[in-house]
Amino acid sequence: MNRAERRRQQKLAKKNMPTKHIAKASSLAAQTALQKGVSFHQTGQLDEAIGCYKKCLELQPDNVVALCNLGGVLQATGVLEESALLLQKAIALKQDYAGAHNNLGLTKQDQSKFAEAIICYQKAISVNPSFAQAYNNLGNVQQLQGNLAGAVASYQKAISLQPGFAQAYNNLGNVLREQGRLDFAVANLQKAISLQPGYAQAYSNLAFAKQEQGRLEEAIANNQKAISLNPNFAEAYSNLGAALKDQGRLEEGVVNFRKAISLKPDLIDAHNNLIFCIDAVSAANSDMFQLERQNWSKIHAEPLKQLWQPHNNAPDPERQLRIGYVGADFRHHSAAHIFAPMLLNHDAAKFQLFIYAGNSKEDELTVEFKNKATGWVDSSQLDDEALAALIREDAIDILLDLAGHTKGNRLLTFARKPAPIQVTAWGYPHGTGMEAMDYLFADPIFIPKSERKKYSEQIIDLPSVIHLSSDIQFPKIKSPPICKAGYVTFGAFNRIVKYNTAVYRLWSDILLAVPTAKLLIKTGTLDLDKRQHEVQSNFEKYGISAERLILMGKTAKHEHLEAHNLVDIMLDPFPHNGGMTTLESLRMGVPVLTCEKKSRCPTSASILHQLGLDEWRAKDEAEYLAKAIEFADDIKKLQLLRKELQERFLLSALGDSQLYVENVEAIYMQLWQRWCSEELPR
Repeated sequence: MNRAERRRQQKLAKKNMPTKHIAKASSLAAQTALQKGVSFHQTGQLDEAIGCYKKCLELQPDNVVALCNLGGVLQATGVLEESALLLQKAIALKQDYAGAHNNLGLTKQDQSKFAEAIICYQKAISVNPSFAQAYNNLGNVQQLQGNLAGAVASYQKAISLQPGFAQAYNNLGNVLREQGRLDFAVANLQKAISLQPGYAQAYSNLAFAKQEQGRLEEAIANNQKAISLNPNFAEAYSNLGAALKDQGRLEEGVVNFRKAISLKPDLIDAHNNLIFCIDAVSAANSDMFQLERQNWSKIHAEPLKQLWQPHNNAPDPERQLRIGYVGADFRHHSAAHIFAPMLLNHDAAKFQLFIYAGNSKEDELTVEFKNKATGWVDSSQLDDEALAALIREDAIDILLDLAGHTKGNRLLTFARKPAPIQVTAWGYPHGTGMEAMDYLFADPIFIPKSERKKYSEQIIDLPSVIHLSSDIQFPKIKSPPICKAGYVTFGAFNRIVKYNTAVYRLWSDILLAVPTAKLLIKTGTLDLDKRQHEVQSNFEKYGISAERLILMGKTAKHEHLEAHNLVDIMLDPFPHNGGMTTLESLRMGVPVLTCEKKSRCPTSASILHQLGLDEWRAKDEAEYLAKAIEFADDIKKLQLLRKELQERFLLSALGDSQLYVENVEAIYMQLWQRWCSEELPR
């Protein structure tokens, strides 16, 4: 859930109702108009309420109740400047008017003036210590600011004052989910539903929490319930699509994301997820996923082109450059282990580093990044406009996107063109579809020459599209398990969402053709018995019994790497191949068999080519099957690769971090010199 969506949901939960106490009006007409306004306000007829409140104020300009209520309606309808003026006038007339302070807080919150909003809510509470709604609203702002502990305390106080406050339970559940306290989050969201059985938003939020617990069937059911209560609930369709996606039901995910977008075209999370699903659906092709990126750009990015401004960066081709990195994974994460060398091994004499981190979590790798950075910004609480302004203020010369269309991306910051040179790299394949993104880092195999005309970005070839940080501590490599077991063990360590019907069928064919072989599947979701049964069922359809499968769930990083010693041959899924998974396997001496024909992002093929392992690149499923059978029968080949692969890896651009960084930084300089020579517009 992104910041804009969280704010929208909180706004739904905190709609102002009119002040119920009506002071005696100085005239009967004013009193009647005010009473009618309150009635319309309570039933959601806001235009009619506005007319009545204005009529009251024409007759009685200093009626503080009418001022407060009209200010509240205008806040709810987005007329924020006028709302603030009316509420400030009400407060000037009646300093101890708690409702006016609360309503002014809501207006300031919608203006993103969070510090002022907090002051307003605190003032409302000081006037009325039993004002549960003000505590709830205070919690909303604290959550937006990242003060999760403060938000929890505020929501709990609201509940203690008003035990039947369903919205506060809903909001408390959301912030507990953000803290990772999923069991408590679920309990509070269920309490909200018990208090308000028709609470569609709470059902959707409950689904989100259960999805994070891996309880996908329940998440799907809760989203479906939310939709039954509110058939136009775009976010619930989007969340349903995400749960279906995580369950591997990609085509159904596509349907629900499209429905969400039809209801709310600017729902960017749904559109990003739609792009992911289309990329992974077997029946899709490169034209389809480039078209969806173009659609995304037309809706979300192109309207922001009007905000582009000239860049004042000094066009000196020899000066030290200011490089900015934007992402949400500056911690121990598979993505970070690919781009980490660019931060930890950079040439400080030539480049200053500025990191704009959207991390919700930090660890020791985060500290290393901070220590290397000239500037570090926690961007998680900045909206795209504010982040773009900060990047421009920092005079960044080259700005790199590390997320693409994945979770936590800030593409709408890039759409504002805050830096003269903008690059998407190491985050997500196939580009962004944005005119504002100048370059996409790839390599000749990852994006073939024949495909490049489809991209909005100019393709720049690296030594390899991705790289594995040499700072990672790997366990000792052991002999292939076939030497002791007497049978080959295939492996599959990718996320289970990458496994589809075609993959299960082909891997089953391999196991049928090599009747003594076993397949070790390792991924975090296999901690759940339900997921294990689903995987077993997918193989049983093709005649493979559960005894042929070894299923492992999530482990600590070192144990995860150690598990490669249990595998002889790693099987790459398709159409979404592995990236970091392939790098780790090869670094551990385990060869990877990949299928290129249906690949959407042939990362594995690119990596194998770098290591001189082109024979492990199958052109289609038939060759994939034949090669799996052939290699499984060649113990000497597996033994030799186990001995050679580590050294081969470390001497290549895949494993030599310093060499990789030097190559990429040379490209940075070339791009900068091109800009300075005005080959690109400033």
